Amino acid sequence: MKIALCGPPQSGKSVLRERLKRAIRTLAPDVYPYVLTTNPDGEGSWFQETYQRDPELANQLKAAAKQKWTPARAELYASWVRNTTVPLTFLDLGGIPDDYNRQICSAATHAILLAPTEDQWVLWREFCASCGLVILAELISRLDDLEDSILDAGDPFRATIHRLKRGDLETERPAVEALASYILNKV
Repeated sequence: MKIALCGPPQSGKSVLRERLKRAIRTLAPDVYPYVLTTNPDGEGSWFQETYQRDPELANQLKAAAKQKWTPARAELYASWVRNTTVPLTFLDLGGIPDDYNRQICSAATHAILLAPTEDQWVLWREFCASCGLVILAELISRLDDLEDSILDAGDPFRATIHRLKRGDLETERPAVEALASYILNKV
């Protein structure tokens, strides 16, 4: 499965990516979820743990790694997706449903939508349909909520997830753990 994490900027996609990776490793230590950072925002897979230890350093490194979108960069990221053979891969997309992300998702198989409101899923549902992606989950990301809630454990999985905040990787997130289990049952 090649799962694109889709949603608007600053909806928590990169934090969700790291939390899902950790939850999957806990639930199934023999499964290693591979992560492809497929946007040039400078926030690689190293960012969350670095931010947890030293936010200032993480932000400096992110700024130094940030690059501009170009057709060549989009093709490079798309080639990573096409060529990965790992059974479970997450694509951390940029927050705009544009032709660059469409090119990157051309070889993906599934998507998880993450947004602060259900209305914001509409654009991403259309994007996923145009890419032929099966939507695994639709998540509402609420920074100020106090707890997660699972709305529907069926297909697609639906939940609210609270406080997907940079550097906060230790607090339990029941919806993330339930989503990790849901994904593992599909791999």
